[in-house]
Amino acid sequence: MNRQLRSALFLLFAATAGSASAGVITQDGVVFTTTYTGKVLTLEIDAAGRTGGWAGATAIDALGIKTIGNFDNVTMASPGGAAWTNASTELNAAGCGRSSGGKAKTAGGGRLCYTGSAIELADNMVFTFTFDGTPTLSAPHLKVHFVNAAGSKVGSLLSMDFPWQAETVPTPPASGGQQGGAGASGSDEGADTGTPGGATEPVSEPVSDPVLIPAPVLTEPVDAPAQDEAIPPPAAGGGPADIPEPQSLAIVGAGLAVMGLSRRKRKHKHKQA
Repeated sequence: MNRQLRSALFLLFAATAGSASAGVITQDGVVFTTTYTGKVLTLEIDAAGRTGGWAGATAIDALGIKTIGNFDNVTMASPGGAAWTNASTELNAAGCGRSSGGKAKTAGGGRLCYTGSAIELADNMVFTFTFDGTPTLSAPHLKVHFVNAAGSKVGSLLSMDFPWQAETVPTPPASGGQQGGAGASGSDEGADTGTPGGATEPVSEPVSDPVLIPAPVLTEPVDAPAQDEAIPPPAAGGGPADIPEPQSLAIVGAGLAVMGLSRRKRKHKHKQA
């Protein structure tokens, strides 16, 4: 974590300790931060920017925690999986002793002291302590032993109380939707439970009545008259005109001529008489 951010958090926690959710200590350019959830205490050390008495340090080989209440046992996970063991004594400038049982003593309000192969200093060095019993993890006292490449102690032994901190409560994951029943609040009565996982059933759009389209009227094509064919004019009565054939006209004409000739003969006879 950024060291400037750690320092800002420290000032904030010092001003409002009652609402703090993490404990922060800043010393010689090194930032120590603790948080806890239930019976799990997490310690993070950011030491890449160390200065002052720890400027020549290259690693830590022991750390101790006390004033953590009563507990039956503790296990630790260290950076890089270093195999550190727990001792029954309290950490001092010479380090901490070892115990064969690996259990922390509860005398003096509870304490632990882990030591082992030196762990190289860097940022984001995370140690996790998991307790059995009834520990009190809101304001632990921390001790850290810094050494150089030869394993000799460098600078002063850190020995400081963390400011009071509140338990860190994990934020529950956001729900993707209502899980069956009437939903998370229980106020939606009659909710549909047929869709698993709260998925929304697709909504069908209303179906309108089909529109009937009339079929086109088919008409037979009419042959156009030839260019040399005469088109008779319409009759006066609105019906088709009756045109006599040439043979009929000749017969009628002959008949009229005969009738005219007969009338002339009759007139001639009448004059002679």
